[in-house]
Amino acid sequence: MLTHTTLKATTTAIALALATAPMITLTAQSAAAQDSESFSTEELDIFTDTLLEVAEVREKYTPELQGAENQEEEAAIVEEANQEIMQVIEDTDGMSVDRYTEIAQAANENEELNQRIIERVQSMQGDTQ
Repeated sequence: MLTHTTLKATTTAIALALATAPMITLTAQSAAAQDSESFSTEELDIFTDTLLEVAEVREKYTPELQGAENQEEEAAIVEEANQEIMQVIEDTDGMSVDRYTEIAQAANENEELNQRIIERVQSMQGDTQ
């Protein structure tokens, strides 16, 4: 059961990271040019830590979003959540919104990089359980 929960959380975390990617527009060329080895271990650790913090913010806003009564209220909640997500990323030493988005996009396009991030998420979640 713990493995299922961890896998579900890992999948959710990766999906959440990629869901934030549309905030910043990247050219396909810049993301595609990044391979798994383009990112250092330290940089991926910082990214993964940030990814988990972003996931916490998204989880915090999910009930509000589900309870929105109209599109205007929904849009306001999404805007507030996006601002908080961007602040979390910007407040992380060694990470910028652009770099976070670049890594998330590259992970979406590169299975090896995605796997390296998933392993880090699982390791970090294992440390906190």
